[in-house]
Amino acid sequence: MPPSTAHAEDDWLFAPYLRADLGSSITVDDRAEFDDPGERDSIEMTSYKGSRYQIGAGLKLTDYLRTDITVSYGNRLSAADDYRDADGIPNKPNNKLNDGAFETSNWTTMVNVYVDPLSIAGVDLGAFSPYVQGGIGWARNKTEKMFFAAPNGSYTTGDTHNDLAWQIGAGVGYVISDQWTLDMSYRFLDMGEARGGDKFINGATVTSVEAARFDLRAHEFMIGLQYQF
Repeated sequence: MPPSTAHAEDDWLFAPYLRADLGSSITVDDRAEFDDPGERDSIEMTSYKGSRYQIGAGLKLTDYLRTDITVSYGNRLSAADDYRDADGIPNKPNNKLNDGAFETSNWTTMVNVYVDPLSIAGVDLGAFSPYVQGGIGWARNKTEKMFFAAPNGSYTTGDTHNDLAWQIGAGVGYVISDQWTLDMSYRFLDMGEARGGDKFINGATVTSVEAARFDLRAHEFMIGLQYQF
């Protein structure tokens, strides 16, 4: 016998909630290709252990399905470790970089979906609610200047680049009360491409160069609170 219309409607909750999260971001190392005026060089981008701050608003649609929109900021995500000429030799005297060269930060806006597979299967874990998650959105990646120790404190400009972002992961919620839920999660976040600037400045001389490009990706561990109305 098919379920009644009233029972089907009762399955939909449409309960709004707010969230705030704090996390640790461990970026994936990458190599940026860079054109100086005479040859193709490369930059080793090293991983930082940065921070992630996130707020959002969403709807709990059913006992096993919810969705939200989040805005987050990540800092100290990546930086240039060494600059290599085409011969591949790192740390030549003229290629010594300042600390924080091409240091990268990120703003990400995401639309996310969360599914509790155990709830779908009828498994009741009480206050705990494990879930898998996925999301897609927009990333704004900013790199700082890259200074060279010699000659004369020359530098390559930084840049800001917008790109597609996506994430997948898993987590678990723990119901503290009727309104409050503690949330802990892991996600792999792909923030698209980050870019260095297209100008090399040495004193009064400005030279146009091809911008360095590298992928900005991170493993992130988050903890936060959700307030359900």
